[in-house]
Amino acid sequence: MQESSPPGIFRGWFVLAGLFVTMTVTSGLGFYAQGVFLDALVVEQGFSVSVAGAGTGIFFAVSGIAGYYAGGLLSKFDVRLVMTVGSLIGAIGLALLGQVRNEVQMVLVMVVFGTGFALTSLVPSSTIVTRWFVRKRSIALSIASSGLSLGGIAISPVIATIIDADSLIYWAPRIAIAFLIGMLPAVLFLIHPAPEALGLRPDGDAPLASGAPPPAPQGVSFKEAVRSRYFILISVTFIIVMAAQVGAIQHTFKMTKDRIDIDTARTALMVLSGTSVVARILGGIAATKISLTGLTAALMAVQSIGIAVLAVGQTKLVILIGAVILGAAMGNLLMFHPLLLADAFGVKDYPRIYGMGQLLMIFGVGSGPFLVGLIRDFSSYRAAFGVLTVFAVAALIFLFAAGKPTTQEFATATTAKATSAVTDFGKPPRPNTLTPPHEIEPPTSRPKKRVAVVDRGSVMKSDNFPSVDGARSIPLKTSD
Repeated sequence: MQESSPPGIFRGWFVLAGLFVTMTVTSGLGFYAQGVFLDALVVEQGFSVSVAGAGTGIFFAVSGIAGYYAGGLLSKFDVRLVMTVGSLIGAIGLALLGQVRNEVQMVLVMVVFGTGFALTSLVPSSTIVTRWFVRKRSIALSIASSGLSLGGIAISPVIATIIDADSLIYWAPRIAIAFLIGMLPAVLFLIHPAPEALGLRPDGDAPLASGAPPPAPQGVSFKEAVRSRYFILISVTFIIVMAAQVGAIQHTFKMTKDRIDIDTARTALMVLSGTSVVARILGGIAATKISLTGLTAALMAVQSIGIAVLAVGQTKLVILIGAVILGAAMGNLLMFHPLLLADAFGVKDYPRIYGMGQLLMIFGVGSGPFLVGLIRDFSSYRAAFGVLTVFAVAALIFLFAAGKPTTQEFATATTAKATSAVTDFGKPPRPNTLTPPHEIEPPTSRPKKRVAVVDRGSVMKSDNFPSVDGARSIPLKTSD
């Protein structure tokens, strides 16, 4: 594995390039391709739209559950190992997708595919970015996550074309091989878990002195974070946001194909993804200058408008306008969730905190596609997208209730807790440090009291000691 980079170039940018590649592959063959797979399962295997939508929901639900456990794995194992195993699991799920013949098989395959997706996509990628970048975190995350949109632009339309021309049965194992070819070189040769192991600092700051211990990660503990009011309300916010967003994204392709034609459906998918690339880069830059909470609220309003336009669109022009508006919001909202959590709780337990956020978000990600399919089967896509619009607007209420990230409050509480801690008999606790034991300075001891030991017998025998007779010869005081 490559461990060095050319002089003058921060190694973090090479790591970012690797993440860009992996997110392009996972989104193009996983996230955005779910709409294509949904249509193929309906057309080729005869599933209803609601059942196929439930399969898509299971994929995202499992990816959320596995993402929570991925956070724990990333705290214990090298991220390259986790992503390599995830790539193999994801390839197996893709290969089996063409062999689905009934509902039970669909559930099992989506469980495998969703697990592989979780171990290779958002949780490991955002964790690595958080470790390598601090001041430039929003920009770095916007660059890496732009791979999500590129996958929708460059890969998913190709997948839609070849599957429509032939079949998912034929192409599924070949897509699985392409998945491995795209993932493994980037994981093994570009990505590295953290800068400190290489003697580097986040953002390309001055490197650590030779032999100096790496600084301890700063932030809030997992238990304190997930019990906080802010985490709970932000989680509810993004459950609703993702229900509306993923439900719209995964059904836009089929809705457009049903209303107009497959060429327009492919174009809408490309416009959706292309707009999100540009918007995500601009959003990452804006996040360094504007409040994250304010930007998130504005993007949620934009998403509501985009879904509403898609709900009523009956022509190619209106559909593409709706795709542009929705694309401007969707990529940024997906990126702002980890940014808000990292800003509020730091990097100490970030993998587990974000993993828990992803786990809770599956209630939205998994229910959105299923809800749209269910309403469409009983009514129409217009009614289904109308319900999603209401969801998108309702999420704003919980965002405003959450307020701003409470970084300073958590930091103050943590500091107070540390300074007030004492051990038995009032002694201060031993400092938590990575400094080698032989380099730790011993604590300053109190000055020792000097105790004089007097031999009374030798003193009384001394010539300098007054005699008893001399003491008796002292004249008494008289009236004179």
